[in-house]
Amino acid sequence: MLRFLRFAILRRFSSGTLRIALALCLVVGASALFWASRDFTLVAPDWDGLVRGVTYNPSHVYSQGQSKHISPERIDSDMAQLSRITGHVRTYTVSGGMEKVPEIARRHGLSVSLGIWISADLEQNEKEIDTALKVILANRRVIDRVIVGNESVMRGDVTSDQLNAYIRRVRDALPARIKVTTAETWSTWLLHPEIGQYCDVIFVHLLPYWEGSDVRDALGFVGRHFDMVQEEFPDKPIIIGEVGWPSEGRTRNGAEASLANEAYFIRSFVEMALDKGYDYYIIEAYDQPWKAAVEEAGGSAGAHWGLFDASGQPKFPFTGMLRSFPQWRSYTLVAAVLTLFLGLFILGSMPRVRSAGYIVMGGLVALVTTGLLLLIDATTLNYIDPADVVMILAMSPLVLLASAVILTEGIELAASLWRVDRRTVRASIPEAGPRVSIHVPCYNEPASMVIDTLNALAMLDYENFEVIVLDNNTPEPETWKPVEAHCAALGPRFRFFHFEGVQGFKAGALNIALELTDPEARYVAVIDSDYRVDPNWIRLALPLFADAGIALVQGPQDYSDAQGSLFKAMAYEEYRGFFHIGMVERNEHNAIIQHGTMTIVRRDALEEVGRWSTWCITEDTELGLRLFEAGYGAAYIPQSMGQGLIPDTLKAFQSQRYRWVYGAMQILKRHAGAIFSGRTQLSWAQRYQFLSGWLPWISDGLGMVVTFIALAWTFAMWTAPRYVDVPMPVLSAAALALFAAKILKTLLLYPQKVGSGMKGAVMASVAGLSLTHTVGKAVWAGLFTSGKPFLRTPKCADQALLSQALRSVWQETTLFVFCVLAVLSVMSTGRADDPAALLWIVMVCVQSLPYAATVATAALSARSLARDRHKPTLPATPPSLAKAA
Repeated sequence: MLRFLRFAILRRFSSGTLRIALALCLVVGASALFWASRDFTLVAPDWDGLVRGVTYNPSHVYSQGQSKHISPERIDSDMAQLSRITGHVRTYTVSGGMEKVPEIARRHGLSVSLGIWISADLEQNEKEIDTALKVILANRRVIDRVIVGNESVMRGDVTSDQLNAYIRRVRDALPARIKVTTAETWSTWLLHPEIGQYCDVIFVHLLPYWEGSDVRDALGFVGRHFDMVQEEFPDKPIIIGEVGWPSEGRTRNGAEASLANEAYFIRSFVEMALDKGYDYYIIEAYDQPWKAAVEEAGGSAGAHWGLFDASGQPKFPFTGMLRSFPQWRSYTLVAAVLTLFLGLFILGSMPRVRSAGYIVMGGLVALVTTGLLLLIDATTLNYIDPADVVMILAMSPLVLLASAVILTEGIELAASLWRVDRRTVRASIPEAGPRVSIHVPCYNEPASMVIDTLNALAMLDYENFEVIVLDNNTPEPETWKPVEAHCAALGPRFRFFHFEGVQGFKAGALNIALELTDPEARYVAVIDSDYRVDPNWIRLALPLFADAGIALVQGPQDYSDAQGSLFKAMAYEEYRGFFHIGMVERNEHNAIIQHGTMTIVRRDALEEVGRWSTWCITEDTELGLRLFEAGYGAAYIPQSMGQGLIPDTLKAFQSQRYRWVYGAMQILKRHAGAIFSGRTQLSWAQRYQFLSGWLPWISDGLGMVVTFIALAWTFAMWTAPRYVDVPMPVLSAAALALFAAKILKTLLLYPQKVGSGMKGAVMASVAGLSLTHTVGKAVWAGLFTSGKPFLRTPKCADQALLSQALRSVWQETTLFVFCVLAVLSVMSTGRADDPAALLWIVMVCVQSLPYAATVATAALSARSLARDRHKPTLPATPPSLAKAA
């Protein structure tokens, strides 16, 4: 016996735990390779730490407000530090305390190239020039150059003639020893050479990062464009007024902002400048965090051009090899720990699957942990943009929810494809057929359709049953009278009742039917009034009640009119996914969703838990959950045992889904205590199945909010590009990952589990996408309201005209148009060289797909050639039944 137990334990260990361990080892190794791949070596010349000149804005300035009030003490401390690496500093203005720079720089042996800020404010320009002239004349020994305007023509603040007038005025007021010029980009000098006619020297800005140049080609860029400017002005000295590389920021084409690239460029450029004899100013001495919020083209990169950080600390080594991501080992360790702990919990808790299933799930765990680490890494920028903080706070719930949905969808995928163990429910044929009461609630249904349903029930291959048809609140007698007459013709086991003023929607009608039920009935079955059941339905279901703990047996919803139109075929495929994948997997955990048709409930259990709940518009699902909370079990029969009718229009399709989602949110609110606490008999697997089943709907609700945020953000990017930049790529990637997870799951599972091939998967995906906005609205309405009426799904309705169908989806149409405009606006802002902008465009395009799918599906539902009216396939009263009656 001991030997057998030992063998069993070892077998369990080898078949389960070893597979998990192997899968986690593989994915942790892959994760380590990913982080290691981000680190590579850059070889750059060693640098003695000395430069010809640097541009200067003070250190310890973190906001634009601070930049306008610079203290002499701050300037003195900076000049003392800069005097150890250079003999020249360049400024940009004489406002906000910067007029003190020449006086203080002289005490530290520094010469100053004084900047005069020229803007579109002509009155302020006059004040700036007047102040500058006073400062220059008072410090003429320390000031060697005066730069009148910085990229003023490029920005369009002044014209070439206006700038020339300023230059002449300053030049005429100063001694010839002090050289006067203006500073512009190389392209502006070539496009407007006239601004050089009064300049003693040419101050050119050569910034290969803004041109999208790879850092390895950046020196060539500088050399080529320096020569181009020199050819344009052969008789004037060319001085590089700004040259540098940012340590953080957006990637622009091949130009990647990183600390390693900044170090590589600076160290390589200093050697190049020494060889070629360039006179230059490195941009800049200190990082300027405040620039991230005001530089229109720069975005976050504007804060990160300094040789020193904002607190005055050197940012990179001056000698030795450079590493692009030296902290990769720390990230690898954190990723490995997170992946192992989360992986052990998830893989150890999920159903036993084959090795492929564990590897797939392990990979998804590693993907999620990597994404979360990248998000954390993005939020640890030295000077994170406040706009990015806002977007992170807005999008973080989506990132976390996306992670949860990806993992839960992955678990269902792995369990569906590679499950090892299957649940079995004991079944035995009862010796004497117990009494079954079949309830058919009706409200304003076409009589011919209900008669078809009753005829099918009359053909059941089971003797001991009754049928209670309860018509509630139907206003016109001519609608329900034919059904009443048909019940009388079918015999005494078919009992018809009509009631007015029934409260509680379908649940209220079912409770009345329960009171009218034969006292001998042990089981209560419910079908919708459009369902034609198979004769063997009761005989297939009742044996599963042999286990006294089983209180519910559910069959799948199936449909007889799927081929009536392309729209109905799409809706049919969308339904099938849940009943062939989701319900099958839920049944393995004794956590199926009860539906209001093709369902049979043990009567005493139904009475015990309080009958049908009239407060919930999805009373069927709510009853199933209460049965689980009471400790009862359920069984699911995955084969079709009856067929109903698919909604005739997209509007009806959406109305049905709205009711399902709204009811689910009602249930979540009412049963939150039971689900999240341990005070009921719900197993943890049951709690998980209900929550994971609702997560995709909740993600659609949050996705709708994300779409609104994305549209508003894009509009702000278009109207105020100086203040609003493209959000961090990791946020866009989270939305894309969520979309990809849902679509891939459908494409992978449908061919194998539904049997409709890739065509069916695509049809189901489009139909599901067309419901996204409806689901999102229902989630928020369900969470924040509680009084929505029961939404009946009309059957046998006339199909809508195209104009009617499109009017019914005006919200989705409007949002689709807005998404298209958002994409065009981003493209028009000239951000096409930014991978983050391209990713944002892709994300907005993906967000628009549900709206596009809705519009397309509405058109298909309206243009369908089939009228798809219900046509009885059984005679009004079978002769054999009439004779028996």
